[in-house]
Amino acid sequence: MKPVIRVTLVFSSLCFFASVDFAQTTSAVAQQPAVPPPAQQIACQTTVGPIRGTAVSGTTAPYSAMREYTFVQTLADGTHITRTPPPERIYRDSQGRLRTERAICQGAAENPDRLLIEIRDPVAGYAYILETQNHIAHRYALQVRQPGAPPAPAVRTNITELKSAVTVQEPSGPKRTTEPLGSETIEGLPADGTRTTEIIPAGLEGNDRPITVVRESWVSSDLRVAILTKDSDPRNGEGTSRLTNIELSQPSLTLFQPPPDYKIVDETERVTLTFTRN
Repeated sequence: MKPVIRVTLVFSSLCFFASVDFAQTTSAVAQQPAVPPPAQQIACQTTVGPIRGTAVSGTTAPYSAMREYTFVQTLADGTHITRTPPPERIYRDSQGRLRTERAICQGAAENPDRLLIEIRDPVAGYAYILETQNHIAHRYALQVRQPGAPPAPAVRTNITELKSAVTVQEPSGPKRTTEPLGSETIEGLPADGTRTTEIIPAGLEGNDRPITVVRESWVSSDLRVAILTKDSDPRNGEGTSRLTNIELSQPSLTLFQPPPDYKIVDETERVTLTFTRN
């Protein structure tokens, strides 16, 4: 009988430890944190409109391009902070219609449903702001130029006609000096450059010494738009804007019209658009 008793005791002990181990495992599983809920949607907003312009079309050179931006701020200790916002996509046809696409939410550049799209159609006399997530086209009427009214001043393209620097100074205001920089080929197109230097006198903005602001602009004589601009302002840092991937072909007319499934809403005041992302 003794051997049988020993076997029974050993078997009972094994069952006891197995029961304790199972209970501890079950307790550990029960104490594990629950799976976190999916991330909530985050909204970003922007307020836009009305869009200004005149309802008079004109012959322009068609093109499409990307406009890239870079901003560099230098702190007092020499630290540089560089920001590169998402680029803008620009389209313009030979009748002066213009379309710009830009991202206003983080990660929106990869999602066409979170882009802010503006369309100016001087032929039809309207401008549109497309609310891409809700398929709404906010429409604004462009101003109509009165018969006989002088056209808007054209962009100076023959910068080399400036024989010397021109200085303009308002009474007790900043002193501005503009000088020609000649012509260069930028992004495959001829461009004329100017440099404008503005000196803000001490005391005008609470500054204890003069502030020098420099702007350099290179305008395409073919497109009549700035291909490259450089701004240097000690209050804000340095900024660069540049057109890249320039194509001189005619964009499709559908780019300058709201998509057929968009609801058109006539507006006269500013509107707030809300975009959501996960």
